[in-house]
Amino acid sequence: MNKFIHNINEIDFENSLFVGMGNRIKSDDGVGIYISKELEKEKNLNVIIAENSIENYLGKINKQNAHRIIFIDAVDFGERPGYSHFLQVDELTDTTTNTHNLSLHTISRFIQSPLKWIIGIQASDVSFGIGLSQQVKKTADKIVKLLKNNSITNHKTLEL
Repeated sequence: MNKFIHNINEIDFENSLFVGMGNRIKSDDGVGIYISKELEKEKNLNVIIAENSIENYLGKINKQNAHRIIFIDAVDFGERPGYSHFLQVDELTDTTTNTHNLSLHTISRFIQSPLKWIIGIQASDVSFGIGLSQQVKKTADKIVKLLKNNSITNHKTLEL
């Protein structure tokens, strides 16, 4: 069973910005876009879909004046496909582990928000192709449901 671990008191949806990242034509690398598109359907959530050019959205992200930025992207944790983790961007290794030109750790230095987090999902396949693998989609759908239900609370481990 996949565990979605987080360590913040709660997500203040009114003062948070979700930023979907990835490449929708590289299979599971599009998971951040998939989740963000689902979150966009909620009128009370602030979402930007940056795809694989996050550096082009820095101005738009900073103009939001969000207290908390939550990036959503495929991350290579070296875990099984569909594994997900919620962690501070500063906890990521400062390397480029996906299709983006600069690492998220480096890019985050240009973002004015004091709190920068990432929901990372382990991809199975990032070769050219459309659609998510079964396990990654299953995890993505559970994360969408969890976020839509506002059910993230302090120091709990949520089974996905």
